[in-house]
Amino acid sequence: MLTELPNTYLLSEEQRQFYMDNGYLVIKGLFDFATLYNYKQRFLQFCKGIVDRGSILVVKEASLKAKGKTGEELINKLQDIHYDDVFMTYTEHPRLIDVVTQFIGPDILVMNSMFINKPSGSTRHPPHQDMFYFPFGPAEKIIAAWTAIDDVNVENGCLYVIPQSHKRNILYPHENIAAANNMYHGIVDPAVTGQPPVQLEMSPGDTVFFHPLLVHGSGANTSGRHRKCISAHYASAAVEFARAAPQGALAREVEGVARKITGARISFEDTWRYKSKQVTVQPKSKL
Repeated sequence: MLTELPNTYLLSEEQRQFYMDNGYLVIKGLFDFATLYNYKQRFLQFCKGIVDRGSILVVKEASLKAKGKTGEELINKLQDIHYDDVFMTYTEHPRLIDVVTQFIGPDILVMNSMFINKPSGSTRHPPHQDMFYFPFGPAEKIIAAWTAIDDVNVENGCLYVIPQSHKRNILYPHENIAAANNMYHGIVDPAVTGQPPVQLEMSPGDTVFFHPLLVHGSGANTSGRHRKCISAHYASAAVEFARAAPQGALAREVEGVARKITGARISFEDTWRYKSKQVTVQPKSKL
């Protein structure tokens, strides 16, 4: 008999301290199977072209396209899914939001969201910091949530993190990785990337929260099976918009893509302003 999960999740002091010390925290079983199944089926609808993608960006794995793959075997990401009727039940899920607000406060925005599919044969995602992509801050008012939909392990390309790398409070230079997809950037400094990572092997429903300055990435999928997850980035509504020095080339790249899509000149900062979405935090019932 299935037990319905509550809509709240109270962090312990030990969990809070682990996040502060290491820059990430894994919470087991935050989502149930039925909820994850709905997200997987919605993704497959996009793969089959039976729903309008609207403003969602469909990203295809370059290396798999060259092999003639199609559909679920080719599409590796749906970007900006937080306005979709089904996927927004993840980005605005009360249980998830309850954890997020305990880290960054109650007045929050969804800034970014993705359904990530890693088909067998997919390449690695190079080590990077999410803060590299964000022209807003401070970093302490931003957090990512990443939920496994499939079993995730080293063979199918699980996330890895470099614990405590956020504590240096440094945004490292990133370079566009030619062997990866467009808009994939990585840290190439061996002094950073050569440190021992922790592999985050996770079960469906497990969710990792991490700091935007934490160095992380994922390996190639050599398993013969998919690796699906769903993810979102949140920020306090009080964040201020300003680009950092290492973001110059990225800003031009993003502005070029925005102009190609919309025909308008939109700044790096405004692309993030326009796609952000206020989250309504449900008041907690009093006992």
